Amino acid sequence: MKKDFLLPIISLSCICLFVSGILAAVNIFTKPEIEKKAQERAELAMKNIIPHADKFIKVDHPGEIPKSVTDIYKTSNNVGYIFMIKVQGYGGDLKLICGINNDGVIIKVDELEHTETKGMTDPVFRDPHESQYIGKDKNLHFINAVTGATISSNAYKRGIQDAFTAYWQIINNTPGTIAGEEICEIEIPFEIESEEAP
Repeated sequence: MKKDFLLPIISLSCICLFVSGILAAVNIFTKPEIEKKAQERAELAMKNIIPHADKFIKVDHPGEIPKSVTDIYKTSNNVGYIFMIKVQGYGGDLKLICGINNDGVIIKVDELEHTETKGMTDPVFRDPHESQYIGKDKNLHFINAVTGATISSNAYKRGIQDAFTAYWQIINNTPGTIAGEEICEIEIPFEIESEEAP
């Protein structure tokens, strides 16, 4: 009787161990590829924000920058900086990317990922809402929220304000050093005319 009781438990335990082993093996083989794809997406996103950048160098930021700023990159040819941002919106996190040039002016902003309500908040992540940030400085004057999606709009703006906070801490030489890890060296298949960022 005791044997009949233990046998199913042992069988289920063996199955669980077997499945866990398979999942661990799959993770070992797929993790590098997943990380590579994620890096490629990040590279393309950064290149989209600052097309004239040669390379992007990750910046360490041990200083007290806003927690919403998850990563900072400096362009190797001194065009500007890239800020990766994650802020709380209405339905979850907004992951944003912001490029700021050496004059403290926004080059471009974009949304990387969000879990906001589809339909109602779509205009927050499209032009003209996103394009109104281009050329703005830290004051972000005349940034209009999207009617019916003010929480998401304000979260977006708050994320960009946090990027400026981090930017000025770097510019003013508060704690923050170049890590020296070069990434995003991308071969451009077409010729881009060299011009200064706005």
